[in-house]
Amino acid sequence: MITFQNIDGTPVYYWRSNRGNTTTRNWQVTQAFYDSLVLWVRDLRSLSSAYGGISYLVSAGFYVNKPGEHGTGTAMDLDHVRWSGGQTISPLDRHHASGTVATRRRYLAVDAVCRRRFRFVLDGWYNAAHEDHIHSDFGGLPVRCVTGSESDTKFVQALCNNFMSSGLAVDGIWGPLTTSAFNTAKSRLGVTGDPHTSSASWQSFLSAAARKGFANQAF
Repeated sequence: MITFQNIDGTPVYYWRSNRGNTTTRNWQVTQAFYDSLVLWVRDLRSLSSAYGGISYLVSAGFYVNKPGEHGTGTAMDLDHVRWSGGQTISPLDRHHASGTVATRRRYLAVDAVCRRRFRFVLDGWYNAAHEDHIHSDFGGLPVRCVTGSESDTKFVQALCNNFMSSGLAVDGIWGPLTTSAFNTAKSRLGVTGDPHTSSASWQSFLSAAARKGFANQAF
């Protein structure tokens, strides 16, 4: 395990006991997971560069002494992101369910960036336990879009609904309507290859979706 207070220079705070607190905190993860966090935050900076730099991140936890990926130091719970331009996205405030489409799209953009580097990402559409944070972990690498994954399917369904008004039920079941909407999204984003089998193709899809989300643009 390594101990850190920032990811590639970006501070990571904890707000659950004191909202708005900017006191540093010692977090722990494995070296390999930290290396992926560095790649993740660099992706986030690049894809959201129109917002300026990332001022800080807020997390609900990394290593936690419990079973699962948190217990092995290979998981992150993301609560909040703030950019120097003043923009924010706050899973803690359930921004996935915001009444403003631009906010939901920005949430999905951050969600997409997490999926570029982490295989299992659980968001506000996944279940009630994740309505106030986005969970990302190393389980099941490499990254790809798995039609049998409830998490991946709900993300794709929410994405298509918010960027293309697809009208899909966000039920985690990958059926013909989800396939059709996903293929339309892939075409409109200019993504080639098969995101279900190719990590590079899935990452390209996620990057393209994130750019649209940060710009508040439909597909």
